[in-house]
Amino acid sequence: MRFLLFFLLLSPTLSATTFSVGATRNYVSPNALYLANVVQNGDTIDIDAEDFVGVAALARWSAHNLLIRGVGGRPHLIANGQALQGKAIWIVAGDNNTIENIEFSGATVPDHNGAGIRQEGIGVTLRYCYFHDNETGILTNNPGTGDILIEYCEFNANSYGDGYSHNLYIGRVGSLTFRFNYSHHAKIGHNLKSRAAYNYILYNRIMDEQSGTSSRLIDLPNGGTSVVMGNLLMQGPLAENSNLVGYGLEGLVNPAPHELYFVHNTCVNKRPNSGIFVQIQNGTAVAQIINNIFTGGGTLVSGTPTQLSDNLFAPNVANLLFADEPNYDYHLTTGSPAIDQGVALSAAGGYSLVPDSAYFHPTAAEHRTNTGAIDLGAYEYNPPSAVYSAQEKKPLLFPNPLGEVLYFPVEWAGLSYRLVSADGRLAVGGILENGRLALPDLPRGAYFLVLEKATGAERFALVR
Repeated sequence: MRFLLFFLLLSPTLSATTFSVGATRNYVSPNALYLANVVQNGDTIDIDAEDFVGVAALARWSAHNLLIRGVGGRPHLIANGQALQGKAIWIVAGDNNTIENIEFSGATVPDHNGAGIRQEGIGVTLRYCYFHDNETGILTNNPGTGDILIEYCEFNANSYGDGYSHNLYIGRVGSLTFRFNYSHHAKIGHNLKSRAAYNYILYNRIMDEQSGTSSRLIDLPNGGTSVVMGNLLMQGPLAENSNLVGYGLEGLVNPAPHELYFVHNTCVNKRPNSGIFVQIQNGTAVAQIINNIFTGGGTLVSGTPTQLSDNLFAPNVANLLFADEPNYDYHLTTGSPAIDQGVALSAAGGYSLVPDSAYFHPTAAEHRTNTGAIDLGAYEYNPPSAVYSAQEKKPLLFPNPLGEVLYFPVEWAGLSYRLVSADGRLAVGGILENGRLALPDLPRGAYFLVLEKATGAERFALVR
């Protein structure tokens, strides 16, 4: 009897199935697999790196604990005017599913909020995905519970343009963790809007850049507890809204406590009509704005922060000595006034406010080593000697220019990797094995090999 009970407890895992999707597979498209109605809890769906256009792209995933991933590159789901149930390319109705390495584009619906993903289940994880040119990148329901993790993703040029749709719109859920992402060029809407009770917005690049017309970079309209740390925030000259970040501006209706910790961000405002970097709803219990860099015109804060200290405001961005400000590289260089000017911060509700990572473009992470007094903003300054030393120790990759096989040190076996083009597009990714990586169909161009190590991401320039 004990053996039977043990077997029954394990049987869902033992019976999990991997489904392959692609032109040469049993299921030729995501829609074909969805219509077959065979996917069960705990299954894996591997989708080949192909374009799936129109109805072929559409699916509703109702099972729980799925792993859905692109293999051999990134598959592209192109809605081309189609949407499932008038909502999205994919409706994710199951709980706690994981979606990796998928591209979503072209979602439009009569309500003007067509989404790449409509999240209706409780909890989801998204990694290495790309959402662009939809009316909304991701739109969630309002279950009031569940944890959403979004990491290493890009959101570009989503929104209908009416101010009610956004690059991504997270409804009333338990928590949102948004880290190592690149959200940019939302059309009139926000680059990130979240009504989650807890928000952890960490180490992202959220920007309008030169041509973006977004409203806010970050909008947290209902308060709650939010840690906004280590982000690169840039409001462009064409931005629609006067403030970069809004907190509680539609009412502090989330469950208390209402606490905002805005620390170690680098904020650049290029809007010619000035603006407000952070706007806070009156009545916010805790609003700490510490160890940030603010540059460009504008007012630092509207509302009443409980602590506004140890920030650097430089109206002239050139005075900050960023590595390459015109190209949005805000690393500090020798002599920057932000070096060693930070203060040690206590944890907030058990959550550390000392950054241990930094954003690495595109959509990756680098380790932040804080030496001496911590620096202001999203990056810690590394002296040139340390950079040169690291370069001298980098292992050899060959051949470069690339042939059909790239050889790498055998000790890299087991590391996760991504090969991305110079404009940030994923060419291929996975786990390195056996000292060699076959690249027979790689188009000509410039690439970066990004390795995910325990100490952060390391990047190598390659060309074919």
